[in-house]
Amino acid sequence: QYLENEKKKLVKKITEKRTSIWERYKKAKSTHRELKRLLGEKNVSFEDFTGPILITDEHVAHYQQQVDILYETLKQAITKSENLTSEQKEIQTRLFANDSLLTVQEWSSEKPKELSRLKKFEKTLEELYIDDLSQDKIQEFLRRSGELDQNNPQYVILLDSLILEAATFHKEQLELKIARKALSESLEQLQTLEVELNLIETWQKLLETDKASAIKEATEKAQQLYEQISENIIVETRRAAIKRALIKAGYEVNDSMETAWVENGKLVVKKAENSLYGVEFMSPIQARVVADENRSQERTPDLDKHQEDIWCGEFDEIRKVLESENLSIRVDKMQEPGTVQLKEVKLNSGSEQNRQSIKKKRTL
Repeated sequence: QYLENEKKKLVKKITEKRTSIWERYKKAKSTHRELKRLLGEKNVSFEDFTGPILITDEHVAHYQQQVDILYETLKQAITKSENLTSEQKEIQTRLFANDSLLTVQEWSSEKPKELSRLKKFEKTLEELYIDDLSQDKIQEFLRRSGELDQNNPQYVILLDSLILEAATFHKEQLELKIARKALSESLEQLQTLEVELNLIETWQKLLETDKASAIKEATEKAQQLYEQISENIIVETRRAAIKRALIKAGYEVNDSMETAWVENGKLVVKKAENSLYGVEFMSPIQARVVADENRSQERTPDLDKHQEDIWCGEFDEIRKVLESENLSIRVDKMQEPGTVQLKEVKLNSGSEQNRQSIKKKRTL
């Protein structure tokens, strides 16, 4: 949770910084365009320049310096003029009054409808920049918008087409970025399991493609695989831990019993070969005392209850063994000894085998 909060703070900080850089770039670009228009109207020669090749703090700062130089050229041109028009006087007044040059776009003769479209277009490019999707594509859209002729009767249609293309590109690239991030995180999860999987390498190659649907499909499969393997690891870890705990508590657990537990989800263990009682484990973990169905005549209710009391004590010992291995048992439900009739199962106690062995010896 701490790392997530720190991540959110960092993302917010980066977003604010990129937004600030973009605003500086956008205002500088607007000023650049307006200055060129004003210089052109006054037939003032100047050395033009292009916008930054990348929208970065350093490149935008250099671009602003170039705009400032153009600004000084306009100021000097107005100052040197002997006969100023009313418009020129207004411009000179504003410039010498230290008004922000960024407000000169208010003098633009662009139509409101076109200005609204341009703002929408710039907003789309701003979102592309903030989401860090493609500097090259941003420059391409800027170049293409700059090549549009506002006097062309098809200007509005061409601008709308460019806006739609930019918006579609942003949507697709953002979807692809999110999909790649989700798959990357899923693969990192799988790698923490320390299991060799050839699929991981195959899925990693997808991160280098633009196939959003394939990446999403791989992410879903990777998450399912992680859950499946994780569950298998948990089950095996739990089974192995309980086996060790039972052996430490004096119960017999052999390979055939383990196989039966894995296949049938059930395990019956006992302490001695001729034990009258045992313990049955089922999945999810349930445990209860059981009795040998072949030796019912040897049991009494008090003996059954006494055996359940013994098991309760042994259960506490087993819990301590598991806790020593950083595992724990949470009891959701328990019943007092003697409240439920014991289940009878075949314990393979060996009593019948002993009797047969005695008969054979007598026969011999």
